[in-house]
Amino acid sequence: MQDKPKISIISPSKNTGRFARETIESILAQSYPHWEHIVVDGGSTDETLDVIRRYSHIRWISEEDSGPDEAFRKGLAMAKGEYVMLCCISDGYLDKNWFKKCIKILDHQPKISLVWGIDQYMLEDGTLHKIVYNSWFENPPPSGRDFIYYWLKNETLYPERNLCVRKNVIETCFPPFDFKMLGNESAFLTFFYNFNVSGYLPYFVPNVAAYGRIHKDAISRRQTKSGEQGRSLRKYFSDTEEYRRKIIKGAVKHLYRNGFGNVLPDRFDLKRYLGQNTDVKKGHMLFNITSCFTNLSKTINKILDK
Repeated sequence: MQDKPKISIISPSKNTGRFARETIESILAQSYPHWEHIVVDGGSTDETLDVIRRYSHIRWISEEDSGPDEAFRKGLAMAKGEYVMLCCISDGYLDKNWFKKCIKILDHQPKISLVWGIDQYMLEDGTLHKIVYNSWFENPPPSGRDFIYYWLKNETLYPERNLCVRKNVIETCFPPFDFKMLGNESAFLTFFYNFNVSGYLPYFVPNVAAYGRIHKDAISRRQTKSGEQGRSLRKYFSDTEEYRRKIIKGAVKHLYRNGFGNVLPDRFDLKRYLGQNTDVKKGHMLFNITSCFTNLSKTINKILDK
């Protein structure tokens, strides 16, 4: 909350005013003070703007847009922080020290470009529900240069809600807006892909950092029913599979980059990767993540339809 903040939190919103106060207060509750909060509203007609106006520290705009991806791009252009986070109105933070933990890692480890943690679902009435990927407490994903081996095997997705990313890196890897890709591409899935294949390094923290609220008006629910989410996931998995093939064939050499885009001397070890993943040699997927997301979407819809 200052002229030169360390972190910029960007919150897309559209007619979710009933959740806005909780989202904003979860940010205000953070123990780290040097941040700014940017709300990019898509032209809400409910009480959203009335709630936002009560908080003088928020920088905000309200105008029609195509959805949260376009809203995030607008917020990114407004951001003054060295690091960027996404927190849609209706979601929020559970770990009051999450900003502080992210800052400590990114400030002291220049090779790291992204910090991420664990999500938990929240029901519409505010009741906390299931933890997403509870198994990560016992078997956490690796950090740094070892993450690429894990990603190529599992095609893991970073939870959008708890990411803290260097602004220069997300500006490099986040795709430009393209009307032709609306309904067929998730900008954040494309960012995840670009981040990983460009060789930037993530750092995993085994904390429940944020919550994602399950509610009837959620954009993710509409995207699931329209088939948009499925199309975006298929593109992401297809692109990842193609990159895997290129690495195995030697058509590309995977490089590593630090948080400023400079290529590091470390090299991807193909023998190590193939030795750990014998099924990959045969071109088989080790995990059917598409089915996992389909089952997850069905579970969420059952909760909402009760």
